[in-house]
This record gives sequence, structure tokens and C-alpha cells, in this order.
Amino acid sequence: MPCGSFRCVFLIGPFALKIPRLRYPSLGLRCNRWEREMWRTWRKKFDWGYLCPVLFADPLGLVVVMPRAEQPVTYEEVVAATPDCYPDVTSEFKCEDFGRVNGRVLALDYGLPDAGMVREARTRYVRSEGPAM
Repeated sequence: MPCGSFRCVFLIGPFALKIPRLRYPSLGLRCNRWEREMWRTWRKKFDWGYLCPVLFADPLGLVVVMPRAEQPVTYEEVVAATPDCYPDVTSEFKCEDFGRVNGRVLALDYGLPDAGMVREARTRYVRSEGPAM
């Protein structure tokens, strides 16, 4: 079971379940809620095709379910898969946060633990017009 700073990931068959670590439960809950919001709201507005799909996420942030990804991926693969997207102020740029799902390199970890960062990102996204079409 891989664990990050704020969440642990259980790999069960074709799924990855992310739950908050007991050491930092509120930060893990916030990461899960932000990934849910990014997937449901901001991905659509900005046409972010590089985010790993959220298959299920409860509103409280207790669990996020995503497809299981293959790792590792290289820096070059990440850059090629995310032109003009990463690094972004809403994320850390680490190759470990990316993986391959159905042959595509996707961001697996795009949660934010800090309430101020979430507010800032949400405000910026609300004000933005989205991608130029």
C-alpha cells in the first residue's frame, strides 16, 4: 500500500482507492475533496484531458476511486502528455504523480491539502474564461 504525505492508496484489482492518512486526516480529506472538484467541475471548464478519471468520490472526502495506473513514467512522457498544463500552481510536478491508464499518461495526484491554496485556485478558476476555442 503506497502512502503519500496525506493519503494512502490501496491498489485493488483495476482500482486505486485513496483514503486520508490517520496522521493528517483533515488534509487527506481536503485532498480527496479537491480531486473530486477538479474532476467534476474544473476539468470540464478547462478541457483538462490529462487528469486521471475519478470513478467515485464521496462529498466528505473519505475516499476517491480512480483506475489503477501503470508506473513509472518518465519526465519526457509527462511533458509530452501535458503541454502547457504542468507545472501549474495547483500542483507539484513529480513524475511519481503521473501514470499510464489505457496507454495515456495522466496526472494521478492533483489534490491540494491547504485550504488557502484551494480557495486561491477556486477563485482563479472562477475568474478564468477557460481555454481559447
